[in-house]
Amino acid sequence: MKKTYLFFFFALTAAMPLRAAEMLEDGKFYEDVLISDDIKMEESSNSAMEKASELLKRKPKVIKIEGAPLEFRSSRPKPAAVVSKPVDTTTKYGEAPFGLSWGATYNQTKALGVDMQKVERKDSVNDFIVTKLPKPLADFRQVIVSFGENNSLWRLSAYGKLIDDNASAAKAVHLYRKYYKLLAQKYGNAKEFYTPKITIVEKTVKDEYGKDKIETEKISEPIGGANFLQELKSGEAVLYATFEDENVGAALAVNVDGDGKSYLIIDYTNLRIFREREQKTLDAL
Repeated sequence: MKKTYLFFFFALTAAMPLRAAEMLEDGKFYEDVLISDDIKMEESSNSAMEKASELLKRKPKVIKIEGAPLEFRSSRPKPAAVVSKPVDTTTKYGEAPFGLSWGATYNQTKALGVDMQKVERKDSVNDFIVTKLPKPLADFRQVIVSFGENNSLWRLSAYGKLIDDNASAAKAVHLYRKYYKLLAQKYGNAKEFYTPKITIVEKTVKDEYGKDKIETEKISEPIGGANFLQELKSGEAVLYATFEDENVGAALAVNVDGDGKSYLIIDYTNLRIFREREQKTLDAL
């Protein structure tokens, strides 16, 4: 299945703390992490979309100290070892979509009775296709979760069922509007982004002397226009929306595969976990 990529927003420089501060001021910092590679589109002639999302490429590095600790001889008896209990993170960050738990480890997620199969995705680690979800949705055929390097569920992508749509992508647009309303109700801060196909039309008009001359007019094709399905497939048109509360962000997009079948993608990110990881990295610098 052909994936359609949407490159939007933000190029992040090496001076990450300064850039992060600037983006926090204008309220756009977390829009970077709401858009996954599957929602992004390849670079096109639409200059507004010609920006790369690099935020997810930066991951906290784990510093390991090699070698065993030094042993000291002592006549004193050694104190009994303290066995620490595993930290239960399944309730710390709240319930994730589809009945999963934010912050849960692989084993904790497995204990919910789901089946998981390893999958490789660009710029992401420890990703798994999840089936037998506790709370499945009929409109979605597949869910992929990401545990990251810290073995903690922090991202989730849901892929809608493939739709035999008409030329205007009416079924996909209807479904998009349905989930737009629901996500806006749950997370708030709804923002829709639409890049239309631009059609250039030439027409003959009279100049001030009564002579014919050619003028060009740029027409923005509407959402759900006569050829909207093909426009989405080719990348000439792009439609997606973002939603965000204090802890979770979501991105909703309409995509079309290589066979001309439309489908939705919802990409969820736990922003609280993301902030904690970023802060640990900043503290270590």
